[in-house]
Amino acid sequence: MGSWQWNDQQRPTSTVGVRATLGAVTMKDDPQAVQRPYVFVRGLDSKLHVNWWDGKAWHWSDQGTPGGRRVIEKVGAVTVQDNPTAAQRPYAFVITDDSKLYVNWWDGSKWQWSEQGAPDNRLIREGVGVVSVQNDANAAQRPYAFVITDDFRLWVNWWDGSKWHWSDQGTPPSRIVSRPLGVTTMRDNPNAFTRPYAFVITDDSRVWVNWWDGSKWHWSDQGAPSGQPVKKGAGVVSVQNDPNAVERPYAFVQGYDSKLYVNWWDGSKWNWAAQGAPSGRLILDSVGAVTMKDTPGAFTRPYVFVIGDDSKLYVNWWDGTKWNWAAQGTPAGRVVERPGEALTVQDNPNATQRPYAFVITDDSDLGVNWWSLP
Repeated sequence: MGSWQWNDQQRPTSTVGVRATLGAVTMKDDPQAVQRPYVFVRGLDSKLHVNWWDGKAWHWSDQGTPGGRRVIEKVGAVTVQDNPTAAQRPYAFVITDDSKLYVNWWDGSKWQWSEQGAPDNRLIREGVGVVSVQNDANAAQRPYAFVITDDFRLWVNWWDGSKWHWSDQGTPPSRIVSRPLGVTTMRDNPNAFTRPYAFVITDDSRVWVNWWDGSKWHWSDQGAPSGQPVKKGAGVVSVQNDPNAVERPYAFVQGYDSKLYVNWWDGSKWNWAAQGAPSGRLILDSVGAVTMKDTPGAFTRPYVFVIGDDSKLYVNWWDGTKWNWAAQGTPAGRVVERPGEALTVQDNPNATQRPYAFVITDDSDLGVNWWSLP
């Protein structure tokens, strides 16, 4: 039987603590290899740092900053695979103090910084998230980074296979984009084109999604939970009933009542469901959402990690038949001060996926709550 563990990942250096997380990915050196977590953070020095697992030990690496700039906001991190048998390569997208987009990426032999700029003489306000897109299961993966600009419009910076583009996704009808929620991708079948979905919160505290149907972009009004305006996002994932099924988005949000809600696609229509909160608590902030598979052929099960108003970590998870709340506690002698990132790790392609939830503790260290196998 497995068990939950807490680990102190410490900090980038003895004098530089963690200010915020900027994204997390898992890396595979080849399709049969163990997945290795990489967690990108903004240090108190306003530089990019990464905490990564080499297969035997954790390391901190200083990624620095783009020339003369400071890192101020996250957009997200993603991995790119040039073909199905290639090593995965991390890309970490950040916003710097000139309100432009930059990416720190691994070219297969060394790290690079690239300036992505900003769209149409605008300034970038916030990141929404990053996904990888494929034209088919054998194609190269291509990053799409969604951001909100200073005129409260949604834009995407995307790679077509040979060059980068900026595309104006606009706004929902008669609304402006107020806050980010998150991004995911959809596949109608395992060999289909991946279709990006970017969820945002508008100025009337409703959820909208900007999504690609395979030929054009759409805006759809997802509304809000009954009687409850949406305060902030808690994470977005895609769920599958089996490996050959269509993927279905789940967008988790926090209401102004400090409870968790989910907007989810059942295969024919969208639904809202109230997930509540841990017993006797309110939700202070969110860490992230992941999906779990017990076997490669199993149903994917969502896990959503949140911080309670007691500065402890909790998870709302689906066991296959019902939703549960579980108290994950805190690292020994510490409290959870700021949210982080969530991901799953797989020891081999046939293994159970294992959740890892990274948080920042009150001493500005990075902590991780993770599921270990026997």
